Amino acid sequence: MSVSPWGLRLCMPRVRRQGYGLGNELVPWARAFLAAQVLGARLIYPAFGLNRRGYWRTFGTAPDDWILHRSLERMLPVVEFAEADYIRHGGGDVVRALRGFAAEQALHSRKLFLLVTEGLWGGFQHIGAAREYIRATLYQSRNAAPNLLALHERLNPEKPLVGMHIRLGDFAPAVDVTRYRQVFNASLPLEWFYNVAMSLHRAFDGDWQLLLVTDGTREQLQPLLSRFPCVTTADLSDNDCSDVLALAGADLLICSASTYSALAAFLSEAPYVWFAPSLHLHPEGCYSTHGYKEEHGHAQGPTAQAVERFARDARSWNSRGVAVDMDGSLPAALIQQILLRRDHRQAHSDLVRSGVAAGACGRP
Repeated sequence: MSVSPWGLRLCMPRVRRQGYGLGNELVPWARAFLAAQVLGARLIYPAFGLNRRGYWRTFGTAPDDWILHRSLERMLPVVEFAEADYIRHGGGDVVRALRGFAAEQALHSRKLFLLVTEGLWGGFQHIGAAREYIRATLYQSRNAAPNLLALHERLNPEKPLVGMHIRLGDFAPAVDVTRYRQVFNASLPLEWFYNVAMSLHRAFDGDWQLLLVTDGTREQLQPLLSRFPCVTTADLSDNDCSDVLALAGADLLICSASTYSALAAFLSEAPYVWFAPSLHLHPEGCYSTHGYKEEHGHAQGPTAQAVERFARDARSWNSRGVAVDMDGSLPAALIQQILLRRDHRQAHSDLVRSGVAAGACGRP
């Protein structure tokens, strides 16, 4: 690695122990990417050689990349950007916090440093400016492009597309429905997924398609596979990245309580469904994935102001995420959103795809 006339300025996400899942690893990676943009520094990929999921193959890094990471931390002056720094510099958009942190540490005038960051803190909200970088990185990963092309040929653009993520393989078995607010990494009840799918099946009179992304077995998923029009990705290789992009492209996303599902929802513009018993229910009648965000506490969760705004505007509240109970019942407005997204995909109503459009005042 050569040193430029301006010095050696690097930004790097840390991978701890044996690494984490894709969604968890992408948060500090995106944070390091944004730091590199703010500082005019070079981004170092995560040390995926440590990750037990073999992501070094997925992203084309070296299996021994962790040696370089450890060497850099020993040779260069290390500056760590942690959650406390993020909060101290205002929280919210991490770019703004990084600019304040860079000024505090005089990083723009330093020619030699290694900025490191780690952890899931801040969630996807604070790295919004890296959203397209994440999308592009996933698309350029190993086999993502051919996998997505294969899926394109399996799906029918004329029908509503619902993406469903069911996490089973590396999660603990489902627990009692009353315990989901207290446990982590537990599979959601298959009954809930089935009930949601049945609500959709009735709403669309069977004329729809279900993109099923899962690490479960065919035996576990037989109730869904035998009842609904499923398209699966289990036969595609290296499909972690292509699956999350495919889920993000669906007209509706049915999430598991996992960061992988949250990543798909973050990359999507479509509505999504979340398991209500795993959410925090506030007295005002709204839900959140975490409790309140304190002024000097953790950097996730809704602010008291957000909950107050919901209480004030509940009748006109429009949320992309919908909390759904065990019975799988879905609001009629959600079904209409899905149908509208399907209609917008049709080539005959899209000018740039050889379709036609109405005039500004409707029909001539």
